[in-house]
Amino acid sequence: MNHPALHPQRSAAVLINLATLILVVVALYFGKPVLMPLALATLLTFLLNPMVSALCRRGLGLALSVTLVVILVFSVLGGMVWAFGSQLTSLVADLPDYKQNIREKWVDLRRAGSGSPIERIRATWSELRGEIQLIEGEEKRQAAATNTAAPPTNAAPAEPEPVPVVVRGEAEEGSWTIPTALGPLAEVAATAALAVVLVIFMLLRGRELRNRLIIVFGQSRIPTTTRALDEAAERISRYLLMQTIVNSTYGLAVGIALYFIGLPYALMWGFLATLLRFIPYVGPWLGAAMPILLSLAVFPGWLHPLLILGLILVFELFSNMLMEPMLYGPTVGVSEVALIVAVAFWTWIWGPIGLALAAPLTVCLVVVGKYVPSLAFVPLLLGDEPVMSPAVQFYQRLLAMDDTEASEIARQFGASHKLIELYDELLLPALLSAKHDVKNQELSEEDLDFVIDTTEKIIAKTAPGPASAPLADAVPILAVPVEDAIDELILRMLAQILPETVRLHILSSGTLSGELMEAIDEHSPALLCIGAGIPGGAERMRHLAKRVKSRHPALPVILGRWGLVHSKRRKDLADLTGIRDIASSLKDARNYLTQFAQLTPAEPSAPRLLEPVVRN
Repeated sequence: MNHPALHPQRSAAVLINLATLILVVVALYFGKPVLMPLALATLLTFLLNPMVSALCRRGLGLALSVTLVVILVFSVLGGMVWAFGSQLTSLVADLPDYKQNIREKWVDLRRAGSGSPIERIRATWSELRGEIQLIEGEEKRQAAATNTAAPPTNAAPAEPEPVPVVVRGEAEEGSWTIPTALGPLAEVAATAALAVVLVIFMLLRGRELRNRLIIVFGQSRIPTTTRALDEAAERISRYLLMQTIVNSTYGLAVGIALYFIGLPYALMWGFLATLLRFIPYVGPWLGAAMPILLSLAVFPGWLHPLLILGLILVFELFSNMLMEPMLYGPTVGVSEVALIVAVAFWTWIWGPIGLALAAPLTVCLVVVGKYVPSLAFVPLLLGDEPVMSPAVQFYQRLLAMDDTEASEIARQFGASHKLIELYDELLLPALLSAKHDVKNQELSEEDLDFVIDTTEKIIAKTAPGPASAPLADAVPILAVPVEDAIDELILRMLAQILPETVRLHILSSGTLSGELMEAIDEHSPALLCIGAGIPGGAERMRHLAKRVKSRHPALPVILGRWGLVHSKRRKDLADLTGIRDIASSLKDARNYLTQFAQLTPAEPSAPRLLEPVVRN
């Protein structure tokens, strides 16, 4: 039980966490010149480190391996950037040659739009705007006529106001100057240079950096820190490598297709498609829009633009639906909604570079949150793993009185599981949770009735009758629910999964001990099953078992203590009732009763030769 004096401490902890979060965001925002190159270098290190490790395993030294990898990778990137720049320059020079095609496309679009709803709306708006301008002009003329009336004879003549003279410097004559143009370029160059230097030193000093991180996080937590670093490195390296393979394959396919179609500068568009695809959600659309727009200007007619659009859609679907699921697998670990929020956050913090780094940075946060207790909420909010088991989801929907979604959860679960698994792993835990909440007075009678009624409907839809009709010589078994309607419903579920060699007769949950004795005398069962879910019912179960044993000592009895998994509590219950045969699940009870039905006809006087499902 929580003491009221702890509430101020909780409030202080919440305020401290909120203040820490605000400080982190502020530090990320204002520390962009240093933190952004550091993050970029860290991700590049994750990407290049497998190649360095492979060269080291070949016998090359660490320094030589790092040098070869850095020279190779950045030479390839530099060559591609140079080729991209030269083709972009040629494209800008060739644009005036495409004026005629652009003009024809514009005429076609205007013709297609004439008479359309959009055109009528535009014409109506033009008419309204003209009428509004006429009314405003008339009001201005009337106001001017009023203001130009003759002034009083004693009014002094108005003196002209002086006209201010503004002296403009040379820098203000135009908006473009060399310093303003070189400023952003210098910032990008400085960020790239710092990232390259950091990558080199991180690759060379990777082991030392790892050891320092372990000491920083606490030498006493070496196993946890080691697992966190290894998982982060493995997951992010694989994610970046697979993303590079997918994007490069996509860009290569786009470039080859555009080349054979005849679109100029196909190499540039393929390279641009590869780079832009690293940007989540927005990048693929930008990479597809640019060659499509150019095709509208280059080619006469509409065949080539539509062909390019269709090919890009095919390549995108192939990448998204085949290559990414096959190569990525479970490596990302971030939900789609969380990734969209992360994209917006990192773009706001670090601009376009943050947009490109959003996915791997979010993966890092999710991995770290799995091993740092104070950040446990991060994988809970951002991860893609289910946070609720199907049984919890089912019970939560029952509490919300949403029978439609609860039935859908049961249907989906039953489609991939056997009937006994549906009962044991979905319906039974929900019923036991309801029983627990009733004991704690957290569930009203109305809510309990809804839970029971909805579960009964699901059982009726799933198994409208017993698995098979009992045989004429089926073994008769009497079942008594100990406490309430939930216990009775669980026994009805048990009846659905029993074989045809067993005939189960279920008494009502309000059966008294005297009535139970009368029922035993009337039905002459071969075995008695006393069922009660936890919590509650232990004392009444003990009373019924003692009464039966004293009145019918030869009658075999099995206890269905649904949900009981602790071995000590099972032993205590056996000692308390004197009955050693205890089933904690419907599967256990079915197996026991099936075995009993097989052996009882052969040796009806020796039921103790049975091997019970659960025996201590």
